[in-house]
Amino acid sequence: MLDFVRSYLDELLTGLFLLLVAVLTVAHPPLFATHGGLLLARVVLWSAAILIAVLLATSRFSPRARAALHFVFDFGPIVVAVVGYSGLRLLDASAITAWLGIPDFDHQMMAADVAIFGKSPYLWFIHWGLDSGLFARVMSGFYALYPFTPLLAVGWFLWTGNRKQFRLVRRALILSLYSGYVCYLLIPVSGPLSLASTTSNFLESTRVYSFLESNFRYVYDCFPSLHTANPWLIVWLSRGKVPGWLMASAVCAGCGITLSTVALEVHYGIDVIAGLAWVFLMAAVAKATLPGEGLA
Repeated sequence: MLDFVRSYLDELLTGLFLLLVAVLTVAHPPLFATHGGLLLARVVLWSAAILIAVLLATSRFSPRARAALHFVFDFGPIVVAVVGYSGLRLLDASAITAWLGIPDFDHQMMAADVAIFGKSPYLWFIHWGLDSGLFARVMSGFYALYPFTPLLAVGWFLWTGNRKQFRLVRRALILSLYSGYVCYLLIPVSGPLSLASTTSNFLESTRVYSFLESNFRYVYDCFPSLHTANPWLIVWLSRGKVPGWLMASAVCAGCGITLSTVALEVHYGIDVIAGLAWVFLMAAVAKATLPGEGLA
């Protein structure tokens, strides 16, 4: 039984998450339903179920259907984990935090930044005049790159046929994402933007961010900084496993995304530190839970 769980933990977590979404959309229509969230959740769930049913039915007769089915089961779990972030808003997960009676920790995080750095690091960028203009646009581009990095990393190892590395990176990212979402519920932190003045920064003024923030962003999504953790988790697990040009690209992306989290006032410095520590924790847990990996 333990070997089965270790082998199929990614699929089990994905199934449990989808089951939770299905149950909650029936038993507790989400607050986001007024914006079409309930319809979206049902369409996605039914579409996924129909797609898998069709592929299962045709896979016995069609090699292409078999290949498509394998791809869905290989790539689907990481897609669900990444998109699952929107489920926090979709299913009004902040109600769980409120029910548990947990207050937000923003003032404590700000105090930690002052104790460690002298002041919250995003204030340095404001002091240097880097909160607008070209630098802010570049940082916004890096920030928006984040959700694609897990998909690109897993897709690369799947495409190159490195199954062992594919399973390791996928396991680590899925554990990181779902565990991070749990932390958002238990350690609610909304970030410097929630304490900032009424003047909008560059990120807030963009139409895309405004739309995503209004419709999909979960209010307490800062600690630990998964924007920091996941790109560096990919780098850490991929060292020596990818071409030099690709590793250099991943490092540049990690640096840019990490810097953007502070420069755009989305995260406190302590969030970033926690995100970097998260890398080694998730890497160790992923290796420990994969068959044949042990604690090595």
